[in-house]
Amino acid sequence: MADGALAAIVRLEAELGATRKETNPYEHALVAHRLGLAYAETVSGQPQERLRRALACFDVAATLLDPRFHPIEHARVLTAAGSSRRSLGDPAAALGLFRRAAELAAGRVNADEAAAMANNVGLALLELGDVDGAIDQFDVAVAGFGTDSPDGRRGRTSALHNRGLSRAASGRPADLTVALCDYDDAVAGVAFDEAPLHHGLVQHSRAVAASALADAETGPDRAQAWREAAIEAFTAALDIFGWPDHAAQHGIASFNLGRMWARSDDVDELRRALLCFEDAVTAFDPRHQATPWRQAYDSLLAIEARLAPDHAGWSRVDHLLALLDADPQGAQRLMRGRLARWLPLPTAARDGALTAFVGAALRDGGDVGAGALVLLLSAVMELPVEAQSAALDALLAVRAEADENGREAIDRLVDRAVGEAVVGPQRVFVRDHLVAGGFERP
Repeated sequence: MADGALAAIVRLEAELGATRKETNPYEHALVAHRLGLAYAETVSGQPQERLRRALACFDVAATLLDPRFHPIEHARVLTAAGSSRRSLGDPAAALGLFRRAAELAAGRVNADEAAAMANNVGLALLELGDVDGAIDQFDVAVAGFGTDSPDGRRGRTSALHNRGLSRAASGRPADLTVALCDYDDAVAGVAFDEAPLHHGLVQHSRAVAASALADAETGPDRAQAWREAAIEAFTAALDIFGWPDHAAQHGIASFNLGRMWARSDDVDELRRALLCFEDAVTAFDPRHQATPWRQAYDSLLAIEARLAPDHAGWSRVDHLLALLDADPQGAQRLMRGRLARWLPLPTAARDGALTAFVGAALRDGGDVGAGALVLLLSAVMELPVEAQSAALDALLAVRAEADENGREAIDRLVDRAVGEAVVGPQRVFVRDHLVAGGFERP
């Protein structure tokens, strides 16, 4: 995707150079606008530098597009410039641009575009602390978007979400409850396939509101109900914001979900918190997200300290095995989640994580260990051959480190797990791979 965006920028730069503004000012302005959008939307390079280049293009386009003769085009350039100003942390400048665009476009653009402009004004007002003004603009946007097209439904969902965020900003339970109504309408207003990322953002906001209500509730039963609602919504958000494709969102949702699990003293729920904080530590980049990374790491250590008195010497992988054994219904989902985190890692880190899991399972040697291996093999058999080979190589690596007696015990346990987890032609592949690495069937 990044390569395609850079190619588009190179093409638009060449097109802009070939379109002389002295003789073709309108065409030059349109190309400058498109080039500015390309700069603003690409993920390559330094964000501030990209946005400044985008603003330079928008300035050129706005100068050439006289609002008396090209009001719609000029308004669209102002909207793009406002979005870049917002991204640069200047909501006041963005608000001025958004308002000028909305005034210029009024009565000239279709209802969906006018609603989108009101939504932009609302976002800038919200960032400036004018919550009531923001809600008024989001009201306009919600009413303006149509529901007969995917773009209209996506826009309305976004406006409902933003209105909910505005209402939740006070933190008051009554406002949080009303915000949840907006979030529910946002989820119901657009099909998941039409706007999966919208669904993820709304689910996370629902979870944050439910978490705040759990904190504010004095009755234990109601607090627990809100906590469970938050856990469900954070989990739904994580299903959409997978790592590493959505690293920042994944880290935030994992951290928040860990906080909810950590409210309990139940050992298995503390183990779930441990996994969540571990995921957050992996997702955040300490070079660019030092504060959230440190918060996640400190939370991880705090959970380990809470578990330590009754589980001296236990590793994180030992706790994972115990959790897999304790939750048979959720074990497959949990195992798939671990693989989704381990497999995208650099090769050495990936192999280290798989080997640690396999080693812990083989050290257990009993039903818990065998069950963990069955879950691992069952899950990787659904994945590409590269993932299958990595898991099998981890088995062989642990076996290679054992003495002769240890290898016999490992061979028996692995043979049992293969027999339970793998069928048909895949079993032939697995056994051939293991035998080629030195495994001997008992």
